[in-house]
Amino acid sequence: MFLVFLSQLSWAASPAVRLKDIAHILEARDNQLMGFGLVVGLHNTGDKTRIGFTEQALTNLLSRMGLVPQAVDFKSRNVAAVMVTATLPPFVKSGQKLDVTVSSVGDSASLQGGTLLVTPLYGVDGQVYAVAQGGLLIGGESGSPTVPYAQRKVMTVGRVPQGALVEKEVPVSIGDRGMLTIVIDEPDFTTAARVVSSIKKLGLEAVATDAGAVVVSLSTEIDVIGLIAKIENVKIIPDGVAKIVINERTGTIVMGENVKISPVAVSYAGLDVSIGDVALFSEGNSGDQADDAAHFRSRSMAHLEKKEEKLTLVPAGATLLSLVNALNRVGASPKDLIAILQAMKRAGAIKAELEVI
Repeated sequence: MFLVFLSQLSWAASPAVRLKDIAHILEARDNQLMGFGLVVGLHNTGDKTRIGFTEQALTNLLSRMGLVPQAVDFKSRNVAAVMVTATLPPFVKSGQKLDVTVSSVGDSASLQGGTLLVTPLYGVDGQVYAVAQGGLLIGGESGSPTVPYAQRKVMTVGRVPQGALVEKEVPVSIGDRGMLTIVIDEPDFTTAARVVSSIKKLGLEAVATDAGAVVVSLSTEIDVIGLIAKIENVKIIPDGVAKIVINERTGTIVMGENVKISPVAVSYAGLDVSIGDVALFSEGNSGDQADDAAHFRSRSMAHLEKKEEKLTLVPAGATLLSLVNALNRVGASPKDLIAILQAMKRAGAIKAELEVI
C-alpha cells in the first residue's frame, strides 16, 4: 500500500512560518572543519598491513611520544586511519564543544568500540579551529538482522558527540557595511517578494537582489542585534512549486499543494480508473447513454476495477489523492502508479514536477 502525504489545499491555507526558519543571515554562516586521525582499541578490525599511511601515521605518533618502534615495518590490526569532519557554527566561542563524524579511509572492517586520538581540525584557511578526541558511537551491531526497507548499518562511520573542543572562533561582522543580507534557503521569486513586503512593514528599506537574497539597509545608530531579532520573527508564507516525489522502494508519495490534473483518459495494464462524478462511455455499453451516465454518477468519487480494453476519463480538477486512493483499493504496486503518473506527465495532464527517488 502507498503512504501518501498532502500539503494544504490552497495557498491561503498554507501556514505562516518565521523568516528564521526559511532563511539565514549571509554573514552568519557555518564553516567546515576536517582533520586526519587514528582510531585505536579495535578488536582486529583495523586497517590491514598493506595500508601504508596508517603504519606511517602510527609510527610518527609513537615517535613524538618518545616510543620509536624497533622494527621498521611495525604493524597493528587494532588501529585504523580516519578522516574527522565537523561543522563550526557561527558565534561559537573558544572552549565550546562540537559533534564530530569519524570515517575510515583505509580497509578497516569496523570502527566499533574504537577511540579517536587527539586530532586537530583545520579550516579551509589551514588554521586549527578545534581538536577532537573521544570514544566512537556506531549505533548498531554488525550482526543485527536485516530489516526490510531499512539501510544496513555502516560500521566504518561513527560519531563522537561533543568530541571536539573549539580552540579558535571565526570572527563574524554583521552590518559593518550598512546593510544586512538575508539568504533564502530555497530561492523563489514569489517568496523573496513576500519577504521584502513583510520587512518593509517594520519600517525598514529592503530590496530583493534576486530570487535568493534580500538586502536590508541599516543606519549607523540602530541596534543590529535587536533589529535582526525582529526581522527573523517576521511571519512569511513561502511559495513552492507544484511537485510530486515518489519513492518506489518504500511506496511513499509526497504531493505539493499546487498539483493539478487536466482532462485525461487513463488505461494501464487492465486497470480501469474512475475519479469524480463523470459519465463514462466505452465499447460494449448498453447503448442508453442516459442510463449509463446515471449509473456512473451514483458511484463513489474514487473507484477502480479490473477490466479489459477500457479507456477511463479523468475530469479536470481531479486530485492525485483520488487517483492514489483508487489504486490503493485494488492493491496496485508503486511501479503501476509511477508508470501512470509518468505517462500523465508526458501527456501534459499533470501540471507539476515529477521526481522519482
